[in-house]
Parts: sequence; C-alpha cells; structure tokens
Amino acid sequence: MQLYVFFTPETILPERAQAGDVYIVIDLIRATTTMTVMLERGARRVLVAESIEQARAGAASHPGRALCGERNVRRIPGFDYGNSPREFAQLDLQGRELILTTTNGTRAFHACPPETTRLAGCFRNAHAVVSAALKLARERERDIALVCAGEFGYFALDDAVCAGYLAAELLRLAGTGHQEAGSGTAVLAPHGSALAAIAIYEAYKPPRVLEYSESSLTVLRAGLVDDPPFCVEIDRSSVVPAVSGREPETGLLIVEPLAL
Repeated sequence: MQLYVFFTPETILPERAQAGDVYIVIDLIRATTTMTVMLERGARRVLVAESIEQARAGAASHPGRALCGERNVRRIPGFDYGNSPREFAQLDLQGRELILTTTNGTRAFHACPPETTRLAGCFRNAHAVVSAALKLARERERDIALVCAGEFGYFALDDAVCAGYLAAELLRLAGTGHQEAGSGTAVLAPHGSALAAIAIYEAYKPPRVLEYSESSLTVLRAGLVDDPPFCVEIDRSSVVPAVSGREPETGLLIVEPLAL
C-alpha cells in the first residue's frame, strides 16, 4: 500500500489508478469543510457540480434542491447560499438536497478517476476520514491518495498543510514500520510527495498557515473573517462525505455520509 499526495488535480495520474484506490479530496478553505458541515447539519446528500450551468440544470430538473456555491469567493448570483461552512453550521438542513459548485474544490472531485473511492477530507473530520480511508484501503489492498484542490490550477498552501496533517495521521494509524511478522496487515508506505506534505505541515501548522495562505487571505479580504479559523478546527466531526455515484440525468456527483 502506497500513500501519495497530488498537490493539484492536474498532477493526478489516472493511468496508474486502480479500482478501489481511496482518494481523499481536500479543499480546506472551503469546499470540503463545507460539505462536511452540510452533512453534519442533516443534509440528505450534496450533489457536486463541475460548473454553474450544471448546477442550475440540476436544480431546474429537481425542484426543492438548494443551489449553493461561489466563484472567486462570492456567492453566485441567484443561488440560495454561498460556500461558507460557518454559515451552514448555523442552519437546519435536515433531509435537504444541496447542489454545490465552487471555484476549485468541486472540480477536484470530478478530476479524480471514476473507479476510485472519493472522500472529502479537511481538518474538521481529520480522524474520521483517515480512519475510514485506511480501513477501506486495507480491506482492498489498495493505495491512498490525497488530492489537493489547489487554487486556479496552482499549488495552495492551505490544502498542502491539511494533506500533510492527514498523511501524518494515516502513517501514525497504520503503524508504518511496526508491522508484526505474520500479521497479514499491509504496511502503508509514504511516497516522497507524502513526506513533502508532512514537512509543509510542520512548517505552517495552524493557525500560522492562515497568515500565508492565499486562499485564507482572499476569504478574509471578502469580509468572511470567521471562515478561515473555522476551517482549521481539528476533529470536530465524525462525518465522512463520500461520492456514492453519479446522477444519470444531470451528471452531478452524489455525495453522502460514508457508512462503514
């Protein structure tokens, strides 16, 4: 079992993906934090749209769905909500279906190979998501990849810092280097990309990352001052959002709480 980090979706190697590999998508500020909160607050499922047009079409074909999302931090005109996890944390979303499209994060889910298991990871659900990913990877004897959403195709420091934390937690839980003879449990071996992410985390641990992350600074400049600190709160949720399929008529990815 190998542990990889892709620092942008463009660096994913789809030809090397195997059915059953576990991909954890990270858009720390803010999409994967938002998805986690949406499901925490009772949403039945989140439908992930790659574009504004796809989101609008998905809402038009299924009245009652809430349109959520942003472009360049700002709520999309005509949408019910933006992409603020702090805002969603104050809402009762019991039983609702939400369509979400964002500048970077939702695109990353669509960029992952379709034969992989795609989970949403962030600091908020860190322990839950790495525990789930490790369990699935061990059962299948498959690899784990952490996919950073990045920002406009470029490296994003906040995503890399979160990837480093999740990578370190995965290795700690897996007990790398401490496999018992004859245990039959595969060792999780870190690729150099995972070691690099861990080093980045050590250099920019929260809250320090918020001072240097362009994603954080952009959100702060937009006046959403509560969102970046909210996004670096660790282990506040046991919810693991997971892609369970694709809606045939709209092409939207269906994200629901993972049941293990």
